[in-house]
Formats: sequence, C-alpha cells, structure tokens
Amino acid sequence: MDISHILQFKQDQEFSKLLHHDNYIDLTIAALELARDDQPDLQFEPTLIWIRSRACELSGRVALANDDRTLVQNFVDCLAKQYGLKGNATCYHQPEGSYLNHVLETKQGLPISLSLIYMAVGKELGIEIHGVAAPIQFLVRYETHAGPLFVDPYAKGAIYNEQECVERLAELGDFPHNQLLRLLKPASHREIIVRILINLKRIHEERQDYQKAWNVQRRLFALSPLSNKHKKDLAALSFKTKQLSLAVELLESCLKSCPISEQDDIKLMLQKVHAELAKWN
Repeated sequence: MDISHILQFKQDQEFSKLLHHDNYIDLTIAALELARDDQPDLQFEPTLIWIRSRACELSGRVALANDDRTLVQNFVDCLAKQYGLKGNATCYHQPEGSYLNHVLETKQGLPISLSLIYMAVGKELGIEIHGVAAPIQFLVRYETHAGPLFVDPYAKGAIYNEQECVERLAELGDFPHNQLLRLLKPASHREIIVRILINLKRIHEERQDYQKAWNVQRRLFALSPLSNKHKKDLAALSFKTKQLSLAVELLESCLKSCPISEQDDIKLMLQKVHAELAKWN
C-alpha cells in the first residue's frame, strides 16, 4: 500500500501550505479546516463574517485609543465583556472547544481557540496580535514601546505586563521565572496548528473515538513525516480503526529508521497486526 495518499489534503488550501513549510497562511481558515474534519458540511463564512463584524465595531474605538493599554482594553471590552467570550473547564474534554464556529456559538472555548479569535479580529484591523504557546495556558501578545502586553482570553481577557504574566503562569504550574520568560515569545502558525491538533487528539482518545483521533494523527504525521513517534502513533490508531494494511506499512517503515531500543516494541505491534490480519484471511 502506498501511504502517500494519506499525506494529501487537497480540500485544505491553508493546511497544505504548512506541509510545504509556508508559514504565511490564513490561520483562521486553517483552524476551520481542522474543524471541518468533524463537521464535513461546515461553512466558513458565518465565522468570518462574525470576525469582520467585530473588527468593524472596534475600528473607531481603536483609532481613538490614547495608549497601547487602552487599545488592548478595547479588544477585551468587546470580545470578553460585550460578547462574553471566556474559557470553560468542560472544553478541555470536548472537541467543540477547539472549533471556532462552536466557540462563537457557545461563547466558550479552550485558551488557544479563544486566542485565535482575538488574533483574527486584530488581523482584520491591521493590528498584529501574536499567539503565545505558554505552558498550561495559551495567551496572546501585543507589542508596545514599553514592552509586551499579554491577554488571557480564557480568563475573560485579563491583561498583564510581562512580569505580571510570568507571575501568573508561575502560579498555574511549577516553572522557574527565567524559563517562562523564554517561553513567552510569539508562536509560529505551524506551532499553533500543531497545538490544536494535539489537544484534539487527546480529547478524541479520551472519548475513545479512534476514527476521529486517526483523522487528527494523520495531520500530525503529514506535518512531520520523518517523525517515528507520529508514524508509530498513526500505526496504532490504524490498528484500532481496522486499517490493518496501513498499520503494517507504517510499522515496517518505522523499523527501518527507529533506534534499536524501540525495535522490540514495534515488532510486537507488527505481530499483533499480522495476527489480526490472519483472522480476516
């Protein structure tokens, strides 16, 4: 079997750009392409219209802002206070918390999906708002002459300067302050998409929805086709979804390039797959 077909995403123009290492993508569209895996009939336009409408509402307020903090506060007042976007712990266990269309419908989502909405509205206004893949909590970052300002969309748009942000993250987890400072840099579009995918994979596996987990893992493998880990994980999910020939090919490919220390585990997986194939022959 030729596995090249599983690395093709002809319907997903923006995601396909990432496969060619093009980081200049429309991140909003790319996120909606991921959501379409779970919602085949998803129409992107309602989400895009919502984002454009919020940008129109904010344009006057942003133009009149006297300083950077006021500008950022205008975003929070609009998106968090007026339209009620905030985090909800249940979203960590529901795939809908990662899908922008559902987040806008329910006003609740994961930190990363809420952050994407702030970034998208900023982009419509010509204002650069960067995503920050901080540990535990995804944030957004806006550059000012006095240093960056950070917004936590999950916490109803709480605003922090750099030191306050480090202290807040240190409260959420046991991280040294100097390590956190290094992790507050803007994330690339590729890093953001990968983080969304990892969240979705965890949720689908937690719910034992292995076909949806396979769909997600296929994208992770496509983004890193030389990664033995992603290849092995896709093989395991292929086995669980009864794609046995694909599992064999992936595992045999892993054997050719994996460290010797991993070969026994992969051979054991291959034995299980071949045993299952024998039942079907």
